[in-house]
Amino acid sequence: MFNTTRRRRSVVVPMSALLGVLAFSISASAEAERSLFFEETAEAFWAVPHQCVDGSTVQATLLVRSTRDFESPDTEDPDPTARVQYLAVCPDGRSFSWAAPAAPATITSTENLKSVTATGTGIARDNLGGSHQVSFDVAWTGVGELETSVRTTSNQGFSVNTSTRKQREATATGRVTFDGDVLVDGAANHPTRPAPFIRTDEERTTRPPS
Repeated sequence: MFNTTRRRRSVVVPMSALLGVLAFSISASAEAERSLFFEETAEAFWAVPHQCVDGSTVQATLLVRSTRDFESPDTEDPDPTARVQYLAVCPDGRSFSWAAPAAPATITSTENLKSVTATGTGIARDNLGGSHQVSFDVAWTGVGELETSVRTTSNQGFSVNTSTRKQREATATGRVTFDGDVLVDGAANHPTRPAPFIRTDEERTTRPPS
């Protein structure tokens, strides 16, 4: 009798352990899959005097836009960049433009879109086929109210996407050089382009367990 009970216990204990493992496995596989994409943007425009071939002077537009982004499981962008571009249109219709679309940058920012700084150098190519060295050192300071918008969409029950945008109007001051010549050294001052801003976008996706 004693031996029979011992054999039953020896069967029950491993079986309960197996059930525990199965329950844990089912629970783990039942967890939803979550992913995050994050992007931070700071942007500012300057008005720059540009001398045309005929001797006239027009107002050119200079843009500096910093970008850092990452996707989970990362928590920081290893290669942040800035876009620096310039456009001038002369009275005869001819234009001169150049752009460094992804110049390597060092970007620092604070929580709640209070400030961003971006510094770096890059190579710009113009519309005449030339290459130029550009440098930038720009600081944004948030001054407006923090505006937040959230949008949630579902994909026929397969995933739920939540988009969150936060934006704050800002001031911007900076120094930008072009082939060693200083283009701007002061506050963003373009009279018709949008005011400087700091913005973040988050895309969160939740997928049901497979």
